[in-house]
Amino acid sequence: MQRMLFSLVAAALVAAARPARASSGEQTASLSWVRLAGAEACVGARALAQAVEARLGRAALVSAARADLTIEGRIEPGGSGGWRAVIAVADAEGAVLGTREIATASPRCGAIDSELALAIALMIDPSARLSPSAPPALAVPAPPPAPASASVPPPGPAPPPQVIVQRILIPVPPPASPPPAPWRVEVGAGPLFGLGLLPSPGVAAVIRARLTPPRFLSLEVGGAIWAPSETTTGAFTTRFSWGEGFVSACPVSIGSATRLSACAGARLGALRVNGIGFGVDRTDERLTAGVTLDVRLARRLFGPLTAGGGLGLVVPLVRDTFYYIDARGRDREVFQMAPLAGTADVLLGVDFP
Repeated sequence: MQRMLFSLVAAALVAAARPARASSGEQTASLSWVRLAGAEACVGARALAQAVEARLGRAALVSAARADLTIEGRIEPGGSGGWRAVIAVADAEGAVLGTREIATASPRCGAIDSELALAIALMIDPSARLSPSAPPALAVPAPPPAPASASVPPPGPAPPPQVIVQRILIPVPPPASPPPAPWRVEVGAGPLFGLGLLPSPGVAAVIRARLTPPRFLSLEVGGAIWAPSETTTGAFTTRFSWGEGFVSACPVSIGSATRLSACAGARLGALRVNGIGFGVDRTDERLTAGVTLDVRLARRLFGPLTAGGGLGLVVPLVRDTFYYIDARGRDREVFQMAPLAGTADVLLGVDFP
């Protein structure tokens, strides 16, 4: 019953949208059939065309340049399993006459092959057979002529067939584009340890922020304030106080929950020097600059909370020498930054989203 109802609807789509052809001609059509991703094992265009012509009992499929109708169809996996096919028919001028959707919940793609062939055959010829194996109708012999003396009136013309027209248009929505990936922001703080940057091993408080755009490498910015470091020569003391900022780019990043990355950047700061116990105590400030290379490891603990750390190398670009002149007029060096310094930090932070 369901197949009979489907056949009537498909026949009505074509009958309602075009005038009747002359009895001396047979309608032709061109067929375009596409198997979308995931449906490569479904019926192909050649096999489907052969099944349609078997239904019609004639060669009805021709090139698009010679066709009275244009039929375009596609098949794809269904959203919740099974398969879904959409067939559209247009006239020779390109006007869409109707669209039909056929779906099945069967995991076997060939379960709707016969329905596809029947739907396309009915679009070409509404009088097509419902089954490709249906036997042809038997010829009924004409009744013998009535005697001349009979008074039976000749039969009148047969009433025209009545067709119930129903046109179904099913719009195909365009595929939804995926939402853009959000920015990722990570902020952490903790202790920073350094060797070779001050007269003695130094410690600082550091804050570091990491910004990761959707389609670009990560960037890190931050700053550090170092605890004062002192060096004593005889009765004289020199105190060094230092603050700096840094920016880095991280072109290498591996992992998600646990992330290993390599970063390169630059540091810029100001170093203040105070003399204590000299004949004349002076305070001086000097610019510091350097390039850095860091290897960092971070892991998400729970929620937005993260923990991590890193090891870095610093190559100072400015290496001022600090000295004083003793009572004999000789220069006494107090401190000069090492040509290659090292850093290490441990951070706790938050990561959004």
